[in-house]
Amino acid sequence: MPVSKAIVLYYSTGDQAQAAKARGVFMRYGVRIRPVTAEQLNEAVGSFAGLDVPKPEQAEHAPVEESMMIFINMSTPQLYTVLTALDHAGVPRAVIKSILTADNARWSFYHLYDELKKERAAMEGKLPKA
Repeated sequence: MPVSKAIVLYYSTGDQAQAAKARGVFMRYGVRIRPVTAEQLNEAVGSFAGLDVPKPEQAEHAPVEESMMIFINMSTPQLYTVLTALDHAGVPRAVIKSILTADNARWSFYHLYDELKKERAAMEGKLPKA
């Protein structure tokens, strides 16, 4: 059964100060925190929201080197409020952030991380020349 309350899937690379700041913001705004461990990075992102999605193919991946936050069931105003609060709390903007979509719900965290890194590189004009 899919969740209906605002939730964030949070993979932390180990920066305890950053994680504490983020958790404080989520708690203040009533966002349920679902920690994601390194052992769970091969699982489908949508499975954490209770969606019935196929298990992604298991493959070798480079480690996820950055913290990730995937927001689920948040209205646009609520999302902007939380993102602004994260910024004011000192959580680095470089933390990879996404919302759960019909497409990325089927992806593993590794796949989502790779896609978001490509998007960031494109926005920053850092894509390799073809």
